[in-house]
Amino acid sequence: MKKVMLILLVVVFTSIVVIVIKNSIIQNEYPHLNENIYGFLQDKGKRTDVYNTSVKLNKGSSKNTCVYFLSEVLRKNNFNVPLETSNTEQMISLLSHKGFKKQSNYKKLMPGDICFTTDANGQQSGFPTHTYVFMKWVKEGSYDYAYICDNQAKDYKGKIYHTRNINITVKSNGLAKDPFAFFMR
Repeated sequence: MKKVMLILLVVVFTSIVVIVIKNSIIQNEYPHLNENIYGFLQDKGKRTDVYNTSVKLNKGSSKNTCVYFLSEVLRKNNFNVPLETSNTEQMISLLSHKGFKKQSNYKKLMPGDICFTTDANGQQSGFPTHTYVFMKWVKEGSYDYAYICDNQAKDYKGKIYHTRNINITVKSNGLAKDPFAFFMR
């Protein structure tokens, strides 16, 4: 009986160690990705290059190109994303598979974080209508308007790096922009 208990104790302890190590490796596999993304997107030339590439990947259209845009930003920062990744469902699955976790508290956003909006019905449970990169708050301590980078330059006077109210549905260039649902890190 003592041997069985000892074996069971060793198995449980080993399992706990493996889980802790695995989680540590996942968290440390991309420790500076958001910082690298933020630094990369500070460069207007790089933003423009990524935007142009994402439009090409989407057969010449900038409409519904947000995942292509994000995918290209990630690729430029040594994060492998398959070329066929084209929608938020695929992107969320990829990030989850690589150990990223969803977080809904927007007050914890850090520059370079990958954000997702609500679904077309304004729900957080469906598939987001949009993804973008958080850059910084417009006013420190105020959590409504943020500077972001995405593919929607046509709706923001040609700017890839622009402000967006992330808390509520607002219109820009006559189009509704869904609010923030979560980010992944």
